[in-house]
Amino acid sequence: MSQHKIEDIDLAEQGKLRVGWASLNMPILASICEQFEKTKPFAGRRIGICLHVEPKTAVWVQTLMAGGAEVSITGSPKTTKDDTAAWLVKECGVNVYAWNSETFDDHLENIGRVLDDDPDLIADNGGDLHAFVHDKAEYQHLQQKIIGATEETTTGATRLRESYDSFYFPTLVINDTQAKRIIENRYGVGQGVIDAIMRATRLLMGGKRTTVIGYGFCGQGVAKYMRGAGAHVTVVDLNPLAQLEAHLEGFQTATLEDALPDADIVITVTGRSGVLGMAEFGQMKDGVLLCNAGHFEDEMELPALREQARTQETLDQHIESYELLNGNHIYLLGEGNLINLAAADGNPIEVMDLGLALQSLSLAFHMEHPKTLQHEPQVVPYEIEQRVASLALKAWS
Repeated sequence: MSQHKIEDIDLAEQGKLRVGWASLNMPILASICEQFEKTKPFAGRRIGICLHVEPKTAVWVQTLMAGGAEVSITGSPKTTKDDTAAWLVKECGVNVYAWNSETFDDHLENIGRVLDDDPDLIADNGGDLHAFVHDKAEYQHLQQKIIGATEETTTGATRLRESYDSFYFPTLVINDTQAKRIIENRYGVGQGVIDAIMRATRLLMGGKRTTVIGYGFCGQGVAKYMRGAGAHVTVVDLNPLAQLEAHLEGFQTATLEDALPDADIVITVTGRSGVLGMAEFGQMKDGVLLCNAGHFEDEMELPALREQARTQETLDQHIESYELLNGNHIYLLGEGNLINLAAADGNPIEVMDLGLALQSLSLAFHMEHPKTLQHEPQVVPYEIEQRVASLALKAWS
């Protein structure tokens, strides 16, 4: 019997339909699943996961279970699809600790619940599982127990590398692969973000002056797809090389101070906290659409915005209005959470098939090569990336 803390177990039948459609369009994982059913790389092991609980992730969980794994999983605030969570519990027996309306404090409690299940491997998304194992006394026993880990995101990889001088186990960083950066971040995130903005607002993107803050691979994808929809895109990035690349791609580049006042849409994609504060909010025009495509909502100082706004009003399911003291209104989308999941269904199915294939083979690599890797964040082995790229080419050609 699985342990769980979810919204509503009765949503499982609806979740079955959504997971079924995702499964039909994830041939790379299907191929790996066939392999895992034969080799059982995770037999007798538990994998603790922090990743958005939605249909594509559910297909991945099935793949790991085909390899013999028991799984505990949590997601992130506002990104869980409650029907998927219900299906994983009812039909698969997964320990799920996630619901769409959870707060950030709930999220941290759920991280603890996953680790309380005593995993042998962890698959992280933003570094939260790692942080608990490294920093909290009640999880120190896992420092020696965990065989290895993966980290999905740019944000998480940066956090791990900047926060810890020593590591207790090896972590393969999925986002260090060119396959993940180019296919998922550039093409997947770009399509997912514009899909979410259009679903949330039902507005025309053509002609909208859009400021994209951050020009890493995700920011490149967002800028590219916004331009493809007819928006006039300005890129802001502190890195001169990133600015140069954006310039050569035909985008306007500017400082944050110069880019904000005329923007109709502002999108943060930095993976850094505190990028936009009250000073920046005050520079924005009346009626600006503000959203976040980075990992955490703290790219924007939303507590200050909520505290200092003259009025606050919910206008639609994913749109909040904040009236500033100067009389201007900011329309915040998705409560500042990761917009492509908060207001839509995340990255396209096919690109997540590729990214989750990298996760699957990286976790299996830990089991096949225990105690051979340095205890530090590091790149996924080249042969894994090449294999997944070959499987993708075969599936998509």
